[in-house]
Amino acid sequence: MYAPEFMDSVQPVSMGMGLAPSRELSLVAFEKDVCTAHMFSNFVWRSYGCLWLDQAAEGKLGDLSFDAVRALAQLNFGLSNRAQDLQLKGVAQYGKCLRVLAEELGKDGTAPQGSQRLMVPILVLMMVSAIQADRTAAVFHLRAIGKVLTLCGPEAFQVQPLRNAFEAARATLLIASLFSRRRTFLEEPYWQDVPWALDPLAKTAQSQLLDILVTIPGLLEEESHIDDVTVRPSDDLIDPAFILDEQLIRRVKLCGRIAAQLERLYHWRWDWQYEYGQYVTADEPDWQPNSPTSRGAYGEGPRLQFGRSVFANDIMLYNAALLWLMSLLWKLEPSGAASIIDGCAQRAAVTSTPTSAHSAHSSPMMSSNDILFEPLHRPGASFSIRDPAIEICRAFDWQCRRHEQHAASADQTCLYLFPLGMARAVLDDDQDAQDWIDSMLDTSPITAGYGRHGGSIVGFGSYITTPALDPIIRSPEAMIPTTQVETFNNKTCLPYSTDFNILTTPNASTNMISITP
Repeated sequence: MYAPEFMDSVQPVSMGMGLAPSRELSLVAFEKDVCTAHMFSNFVWRSYGCLWLDQAAEGKLGDLSFDAVRALAQLNFGLSNRAQDLQLKGVAQYGKCLRVLAEELGKDGTAPQGSQRLMVPILVLMMVSAIQADRTAAVFHLRAIGKVLTLCGPEAFQVQPLRNAFEAARATLLIASLFSRRRTFLEEPYWQDVPWALDPLAKTAQSQLLDILVTIPGLLEEESHIDDVTVRPSDDLIDPAFILDEQLIRRVKLCGRIAAQLERLYHWRWDWQYEYGQYVTADEPDWQPNSPTSRGAYGEGPRLQFGRSVFANDIMLYNAALLWLMSLLWKLEPSGAASIIDGCAQRAAVTSTPTSAHSAHSSPMMSSNDILFEPLHRPGASFSIRDPAIEICRAFDWQCRRHEQHAASADQTCLYLFPLGMARAVLDDDQDAQDWIDSMLDTSPITAGYGRHGGSIVGFGSYITTPALDPIIRSPEAMIPTTQVETFNNKTCLPYSTDFNILTTPNASTNMISITP
């Protein structure tokens, strides 16, 4: 429920008959090494725990972290290979860790020196609860993550490996917040900036995307209350028009906030293209009979190629954020969503230019007109959420053939399969697409079966609407310009430009009021 990266993707994976020890050979002396090596063969875990999981396994982050990794390794190996003795050892070790952790967390309102190191064992124990499908324990660990973060503050996570642990914690709380549709404190700029204050250039493209993604639970919470109206008992004769106006104002304000994040996301995409666009190409596939994506309509055409695995992950996570924002806009404002999306894209294109932060690959004289996005989509080029979903799948097609390459890199990926789960929900009515996704996931026993049992990840499916899937787009001339305002109920609003607040002065002469920013 709260950790889809673990709950759905981690399958019992047998070591195979060829690796079974002879009766004369005891593995007792090598038990720890064998179990730990098997744990690290899970590339989803290894990428999620980049730096901190390795150091915890080596005993560099304290006894509790070391013991937590031991519990995870033993239980995982036992479940994978039906070794009941190791399962029992893992469960017992987990119980010991829980008691120590509960004692540490029971210190009321205090944050003793080094409390930030509790984050690593909590994250590891969260992984243990996930493979046991223990939701009660998962909730306990989520609360523990929040408590350690708020007690220690973001300043405590400015140095590695704790900064990577913070990112893993942030991604985990994001998933929980998306599921519960509750705003998270992590959307505050303080939590987005301070962990990297000592080394701003160390902030990765993934971290910048998480800055945007952590704002989405708050948008979902607002959307769930958009039709709520507070009416006192004495207001029996309240004018229904007042209620409609109040709901309209809320809807307009929320659309404006979504548009602000969409424009921010498009800015990210432009910056990423300036920096890394040259490392994405496409070539004609040399299909093998049983290779992933070799079936149906999706098995045809050029295949994406990425210079590094992290680039594929960046594009997948970008499209996941895009799916959330576009879906919300289409649900809230089906008649105006295309105009909002187009306006955000236009503003991002006008204001995006190479900066000193970009590599030498981008000329300072380069303009947005000089940038080519092919074979990927240009920001704003798509109005249907099917397009970003398919782009996620195309990126994963490359990724699924290089899982181990990514696991061996120093790049952290906290949401490895999350974008593909969202893409699956969007393409739910397309059997060819579902077969394509399954064939890619089945290339590894670690990912096989992810999301195959129905349902949508973190409830995303409830935001998918027919207009979002198959929008009817008016001609560009008929679309509302982003510098204009529309009149609703004799009030004029500028709902979608990020440059203005909601209400403006009515103009009796026209229903469309031009504004100069």
